Amino acid sequence: MLGSQQPGEADAARRKLLEHLSQHKLSLLDVAARLRDSGTSLAMYGQGAREASLERQLSIARHAKEEAAREASAAIMRVRSLEVEVQQATFEIARVLNTSVRFRVWALAGWAATAIVLIFALGPTLLHLKRSAPQVTQVAPESGRPRVQDETDTIFRVQPGERPGAAAVQDLAIRLGPNDQATIRAFLNRGEPLAILRSERIGLQTWLLVRTATGTGWTRSGDVMQP
Repeated sequence: MLGSQQPGEADAARRKLLEHLSQHKLSLLDVAARLRDSGTSLAMYGQGAREASLERQLSIARHAKEEAAREASAAIMRVRSLEVEVQQATFEIARVLNTSVRFRVWALAGWAATAIVLIFALGPTLLHLKRSAPQVTQVAPESGRPRVQDETDTIFRVQPGERPGAAAVQDLAIRLGPNDQATIRAFLNRGEPLAILRSERIGLQTWLLVRTATGTGWTRSGDVMQP
């Protein structure tokens, strides 16, 4: 009301204030001094509260920093411990591998020595058996029953009127007739000797009547080596 724009209201408020102050034996100067002291106290209180808050925040920050430093130190110790364990495990693995490699080398050396001894011990015997083993030729006679004939019992010789020859391919088929559908009576190994009795031109093929150690038969001219 003291700040009212109406002069009457402002004067009435001023008189009321002065009457109230006179009842308490105070003046406007006393009111101003008390207001100044109150403002100073409030300012000091506000400044103290801010300082206390800052100190608490600093204390919390220091505590967090110390805790983080302790955790970092513990983590570094764990990492170093793990590095030591990994290094020890690596050394152990290398030792085991080296031991295994040595065992394998010794085992291979032993097997190689055994194989060499067996070769020297059994070589002459195997060579003798190979030289003395008879050569056999599988024959399918006209009866249709296969048999095995010992070729060492027959020495093949070319007779007068025959021409010498030899099988030019492996498993040369000797047939009962001069065609590819005729029954096969024997097979000759490559290089095996035979005697050529005569040749016949049948269609586009030239067939030879040959005599082998197992009998006579027909075969294609291109499969026979001739002098």
